[in-house]
Amino acid sequence: MKWCFRLILLVFLGLIITPLAEATPILEVFTDGTETSSNILSEELRCAVEQGEVGLIVWHSNPESLLHISAASERAQDLGAKSGDVFIQGTQLNMTNGSLPTELKSINITIDVNQGNNGLLILQANTTLEEDLSPTIVLQWLLLKKNAEISDHPIGPIDSKVVSYHAWDSNVNRSAGAENKWMHQIDSQTLVSWNLENEELIVVASLVSLDSNEIYGSGETEIPRYKQSNENSKDYAISILLLITGTIACMIVVLSERRRQKDMPMIRPVVQRKGEREDFLIEINTGNASISITSIGGNGYWRYSGKDIPIEISPNTKREIMIRQTSKNQFEPCTIRLEVEGHERWVLDLEFPESDSGSR
Repeated sequence: MKWCFRLILLVFLGLIITPLAEATPILEVFTDGTETSSNILSEELRCAVEQGEVGLIVWHSNPESLLHISAASERAQDLGAKSGDVFIQGTQLNMTNGSLPTELKSINITIDVNQGNNGLLILQANTTLEEDLSPTIVLQWLLLKKNAEISDHPIGPIDSKVVSYHAWDSNVNRSAGAENKWMHQIDSQTLVSWNLENEELIVVASLVSLDSNEIYGSGETEIPRYKQSNENSKDYAISILLLITGTIACMIVVLSERRRQKDMPMIRPVVQRKGEREDFLIEINTGNASISITSIGGNGYWRYSGKDIPIEISPNTKREIMIRQTSKNQFEPCTIRLEVEGHERWVLDLEFPESDSGSR
């Protein structure tokens, strides 16, 4: 009888002390490409990553690095980060002690990955909010290279979990109790253009504040090595199902979306050439809503010299804003952040066509 009681007691205690699945905070490491994240992190932080206590993403913020993307420089600029800095949930860690904070909160995001017809990569994420979120919080999609060489040397060092693709989604229901579901599709041509074909990838979805730059929640999952498949009937069926679901969803929201589309501005890059001189303009045609442009920039490659930030533009108005290219060697996107009256904030990357001289 005693052994039976002890067995029941052990099972009961096991249920009590077994930790519930919790969201994993995100550790961000910044490097200029001359050293790997493992050299930057302390032993305690490396163990925390290996044991799954924290997630890891690595930004190669040096434009000269082989693994650099524009989002890395933008994130470094937003956080004021330099090579060797480490952040947890958007807050800088003191690397003198190299330990994690004792209390870290993060919203758990569940991610599913499917491959559609013709190599289409379909990313889905969902979460249910327990409390209200700030209106400045948006969803960010990241693709990480599980392992990536940081130099052209055949036996050069290899870094892990390097951010190699990014995209934003501002469609977030920020009310407590809201169930958010997101979908992001990446076709095979896009993967090739981002140098992600035949790579082992990790997808990360995170809720990021555009004001404080803090990370409020995240989730990640591995993607099997990407391969194009034209004869996968299961993936084809999933694509058809997603297409039908998307069509039905569009029919439901089309009436409310019409009004939103009429409020949205039309923004495009314009290059005016006069002899050897080139003027770079942002042409804006507002809709039925006024807009406020809060910042214009892009990794230091573009600059707006005006003093009237934020720029207020009335409804149904056309305006051209001249910006200056600060670097002739590289054409990076110009990032615009703006607010549309009655709608969410926008983060927009404008890509200007390269000059005929081909300098890049």
